[in-house]
Amino acid sequence: MSGHRRRLLLAGVLIAAAARPLSAEQMSVVDVRVGESTVHALCTDGPRRVILLHGESGDAESWRPVLQRLAGGVGACAYDRARTASGTVPARGWFELMDDLRNVHTALGVEPGYTLVGHSIGGLYARLLAADRPADVGGLVLLEPVHEDMPKAVLPGMPTAAWSEWDTRRRRPNADGVVEIDLAERARGSRLPPIPVTVITATRRREGGGWDARFLNEAARRVHASILRGVRSARHVPASGSGHDVPFEAPDLVAGEISRMVRMTSKAGR
Repeated sequence: MSGHRRRLLLAGVLIAAAARPLSAEQMSVVDVRVGESTVHALCTDGPRRVILLHGESGDAESWRPVLQRLAGGVGACAYDRARTASGTVPARGWFELMDDLRNVHTALGVEPGYTLVGHSIGGLYARLLAADRPADVGGLVLLEPVHEDMPKAVLPGMPTAAWSEWDTRRRRPNADGVVEIDLAERARGSRLPPIPVTVITATRRREGGGWDARFLNEAARRVHASILRGVRSARHVPASGSGHDVPFEAPDLVAGEISRMVRMTSKAGR
């Protein structure tokens, strides 16, 4: 572990939030200090009970349409995952990333038992975090989550060149410094705790140019359904008419499922 990383973890969480209220939307832009890094977040008003993890190419703003629909009813925060001053992240393992995520969640003021929402690679992070730290998470909402079985399942419905390019990217450190195929192997052996889980799957994937949208939709549905096997409070929801970018294309659906999960976990915690 690098000296910088060691100092970051030992420094712990320092909360220094500077909020600029956006009263019309009942949201605030918040900066929280975590060790030596400053993390940018977008939060709705009220006690914070929901954390949202964006996809690899997203950021806190990716969740704005969903947060606008939660504002006034659910306290939630989306945040940009930490970057170094140069804007890059060194290659690292899952436990280093998980520690960083948990430190940010603590800095944002969520209590154990919060609802964790993840889109795309953020969905895989959410699933692994819940499996590795079961006392932290009270409920999961996974939107088009990255899954270890997806590449094999969708191969027949994709152009060979596109699939090969995707597979190559999965073998390199991503924007968070972790290698997706390593996380995929970890996910294969993980087990979710007995918490409610909702998975949202898109139904409108790209067509033409060698892409078989109908096949891809069905393959994704089957793979995502496998996450829910053995889950007592399981819900699999189609995002009808939406592509992969569900937070932007179906924000009403997403906000509704998050609100439902918060109600469920609140009752369970009483």
